[in-house]
This record gives sequence, structure tokens and C-alpha cells, in this order.
Amino acid sequence: MKCPECNHVDTKVTDTRISADHTSIRRRRKCLQCGYRFSTVEVYCKMELLVIKRSGREEEFDADKIVCGLRRAIRSDEFSERKIDKIMQNISRNIFTNYSKKVSTETIGQIVMEELKQIDPIAYLRFVSIHKNFHEANEFKQEFKNLEN
Repeated sequence: MKCPECNHVDTKVTDTRISADHTSIRRRRKCLQCGYRFSTVEVYCKMELLVIKRSGREEEFDADKIVCGLRRAIRSDEFSERKIDKIMQNISRNIFTNYSKKVSTETIGQIVMEELKQIDPIAYLRFVSIHKNFHEANEFKQEFKNLEN
């Protein structure tokens, strides 16, 4: 696993925890070069699921991309890695239950937005502004009004 801080390829697993529903494993890691500590989450893939990008290109489903988006949207100390793992489990379960072979990035974004809307309205607004590619403040205001209703 490559260190996200210095890009060194040697890291050491310092702690491993299996989720309560046994569908994922959280690993705490330490970079052997710079000492940076970070977490990774392993989730099983029941099947190969292709994601259809906005450009029409297809690529294999990668849960890590969603986790990165969640971390950018949440940006809060009150959300531990365990909470982010739980959110990701809910999202993955929804995707793999409802889509067997292909799913669009638009659909994945909608699932993530619904999950965030229930948990943290500020994180929801951050995610929506990026996912929907807002260009004007009015778009953000309209989404905020929709959230209030």
C-alpha cells in the first residue's frame, strides 16, 4: 500500500478490525519511510460491477473513490474512520443490492447524497456542490432551500 503522504510503497499494518457485519476490514497502517499513519478499508466485491462514467467510459467499481469523496465532504473531527466505514458499508450494500452489472456515476452520486443528507447536511451540501458541478451561487442557494424543505 502506497503512503498517501510521501508515496513510499512500504507500509506496515499496525491494527486490523473486522466490521460488525463482517463485510469489511479496516486496517491501520504506518509508512516505513516517513512514519505517517493512515487507514484503509477492504470491502469484498460480490461481483464485478462496472461504473459508467459521464464520458461513457466504463471502469471497475472502486469503493476507495467514494471513501475519498466522503472524507472531502465530511471534513469533521466528529466523524471517525469507523463512522466513515459504516457510511461506506451502507452505500456499498445499496449499490451491490440494486445494481448487478453496471451503474452510472450519477446513480452512485445520488446514493451518496441520500446517505449524507441523513447524517450531516453540511457534508451533503459540500458533496452536492462538487457532484452537480455548481458554477453559480444561485445553484447552491437552491440546493440549500431544497434541503430545508
